[in-house]
Amino acid sequence: MADSRGGVARALKRLAELQLATPWRIIGAVLLAAVVCLGLASKLTLKTGFGDLLPSGKRSVIVADEVKKRLKSTSTFIVVAEGSDDEGLKKFVDAAAPELAKLPKELVTSVDSGVQATQAFFEQNRLLYAPTALVDEAHQEIEERYEYEIGSRNGSWLDDDEPPPELTEATLKKRIEAKVGGADEAAAKYPGGYYLDPVKHVVALRMLTPLSSGDVEASTKLQRLAREVIAKLEPERFDAAIRVGFTGDLLTSAELHEQIVSDSKHVGAWGVALILGVVLLYFLRIRTLLVMALTVAVGASFTFGLTYLLIGYLDQSTGFSFSIIVGNGINFGIIYMARYLEERRALGMSESLHSAHIGTWAGTLTAAAAAAAAYGSLAITDFRGFKHFGMIGGIGMLMCWLATFLFMPALLVVSERLWPIEAATGFTARGNALYGRPFAWLVTRAPRAVLAVGLLITVGAGVLAWRFVANDPMEYDMKNVDNSPVDKPSEARRLMHTANGLLPSLGLDGIALAVDRLEQVEPLARALETKRDAAARPPFGKVVTIFSLLPKEQDKKLAKLKEIRATLVRAHEKGFLKEPDWQRLDELIPARALTAIGIGDLPEAVARPFTELDGSRGKLVYLEPAKGRSVWDAHYLIEWAASFRVTELPDGSKVEGSGRSVIFADMILAIVEDAPKAIVASLLLTVLLVVVAFRMRSTGVWVVGSIVIGLVWTVAVLAVARSTWPWQKGGFALAASKLNFLNFIALPITLGVGSDYAVNVMKRYEQDGETDIVKAVVETGGAVVLCSLTTMLGYVALTLSVNLAIRSFGLAAAAGELACLLTALLLMPAAIVLRQRRRA
Repeated sequence: MADSRGGVARALKRLAELQLATPWRIIGAVLLAAVVCLGLASKLTLKTGFGDLLPSGKRSVIVADEVKKRLKSTSTFIVVAEGSDDEGLKKFVDAAAPELAKLPKELVTSVDSGVQATQAFFEQNRLLYAPTALVDEAHQEIEERYEYEIGSRNGSWLDDDEPPPELTEATLKKRIEAKVGGADEAAAKYPGGYYLDPVKHVVALRMLTPLSSGDVEASTKLQRLAREVIAKLEPERFDAAIRVGFTGDLLTSAELHEQIVSDSKHVGAWGVALILGVVLLYFLRIRTLLVMALTVAVGASFTFGLTYLLIGYLDQSTGFSFSIIVGNGINFGIIYMARYLEERRALGMSESLHSAHIGTWAGTLTAAAAAAAAYGSLAITDFRGFKHFGMIGGIGMLMCWLATFLFMPALLVVSERLWPIEAATGFTARGNALYGRPFAWLVTRAPRAVLAVGLLITVGAGVLAWRFVANDPMEYDMKNVDNSPVDKPSEARRLMHTANGLLPSLGLDGIALAVDRLEQVEPLARALETKRDAAARPPFGKVVTIFSLLPKEQDKKLAKLKEIRATLVRAHEKGFLKEPDWQRLDELIPARALTAIGIGDLPEAVARPFTELDGSRGKLVYLEPAKGRSVWDAHYLIEWAASFRVTELPDGSKVEGSGRSVIFADMILAIVEDAPKAIVASLLLTVLLVVVAFRMRSTGVWVVGSIVIGLVWTVAVLAVARSTWPWQKGGFALAASKLNFLNFIALPITLGVGSDYAVNVMKRYEQDGETDIVKAVVETGGAVVLCSLTTMLGYVALTLSVNLAIRSFGLAAAAGELACLLTALLLMPAAIVLRQRRRA
């Protein structure tokens, strides 16, 4: 055998001798290293923020973090009480708010129980908030009435003229009062100043917290303390039917975090179970299953131990990588085990071990390197979700290959010495017959038909793939990368929907921009409004600053109001006003109220969204989404982000903006930029490895052709699924039809992992002297089918996830696996058979 010569063969022989001589030492050393790695892996945390997927040096992430550090509150914890007695619910809020405000400041910065203080402030200053035109009109009418009274008294008023309205409290109040900044609507929306729905009999109070929305431990602690406070109040005293629950983005985010952790465990468990189940069906031996399970477990422990050292955490892209590592990494063990048992039918243990080393190292190492290169191609991207996934996948392939050749042979030696495989009861090739022979039968009986159908499919797939790429394959509906909707939402999510209808939203739904100096606020607002008004379609709605909450043209209105008061004082002195009217008018336009309002005069509840952690006010500016535009539409997010990402002020300074819309936009733009780069890198690395492995021989050309055709077929599957997938309307919510921040990974991975099958079949064909491709399909092809099944099942397990992006990745990657398997076991062998027959 050509591979038996050279330094590699001698090294493999020495390795086999060492494994035969000291298997327990090798097993002990490997298991000790695995235990250490498992200890490291147990320290991995899960980060669920989308900002964690972008590069840490990305300006949108940096700016968002800077703004977040300045905010006094970054999340909400909401108490919702449902009952039957509105007055009782109000009393419950009055009792609960001061007690909740006593909770530690590191957990709760303030408690918002209603708009009473806000309403009182606007009521006290409503004349300053009245439109200037109304104040002018009232001033003019009061002056006219005063002149009428003077004229009537001295006889200079002409009786033909209609007299102005009488000076009474009622008529003046009607003239002067106006709707103040929505105060009248607020009074109707918030009965008595409470966040109360009198129809559904539900009330809410909101705690603002400095906690991160992903801080599960702090969220749990706050929930426990709040529950203790509520229990001590005995809510049933206020309303016998009362039910108290908790919600808020702090809880829903913590719930989402726990859901992702639980989901990853659930998906991982199913993936491992499916993979080991199909391995057992193939080899039909418990011993073989245990050996392979231990081997891939060692490889996975090495992988995630190194992940902790190199990265330190998992994110939304990498949190589900366990079943993928197991599904791909077990393939090297399958090839090795199949060759070992094949040789074991005729040879002794030591000879079979050495032959398995020699016969599989090149093919499996090439496949491992190609898979690692495919994963590694993601590491060259800027998108941190791709980079980390690529690093973990690449490490996983190499560690599983290392475990296969270092650990598995030692396990086999120990198992054989404890329980030898007898020739009569050994491996009977039933697995190969079941898995490989159907492909061999098709290739032998109808190679022309197989090749013709394959080429026809390839041409059609090429057209579909081209149209798919040309028509922008990106997913722009962000609902298709979120968790799938459930029939019965959790209590926190149900109450969140209720609370959203009760509570004001400024500071929660808007985007916050921060400036360094207060004098930059109004120039920034004007610059943003200019951008908005100049756009054909407004990219955002209102620009809200703390100055938006102050009365407009205060000086002008104050001058008019002072004149009105002076006129009323004179009218009172001259007896034109009755004493009861004067008393009420003196309260309506008191002398003490005729002063300008500054940002320092605003109540805490009003200024809260504009108050920073250090107590300063006013240097935050909020942008509201444009009406009629969905924040789930990535097209709109990109447009919105571009409108305020950088704003230049008249003084030459620049204000950078960030937030959810910018981070989402950057995710989409990063995928658009990185996808071609990663696919090209994966293709070039895979081709290079194949060329090196096959030493420029024609067999390598067959492998490269098989891989490329498999990729084209994969893209075509996505193109077809984009518009015709039958599950798309049935609630399964297939998002695999378009590329998103996760399923895009399936394309470069298909090139590397999918090359495994063609490489191993062609390596066996070379070892047999390039005389019988059908034998290679039967002997190695059976193991290749099993490799593909385990990998596909690892991907298929992802479809059990609640996250639509995870599901879409599983389906897209499984389609790539199937495509590469069919090209490796049907198209490539059929072409070789036809060439051999033509030569014969």
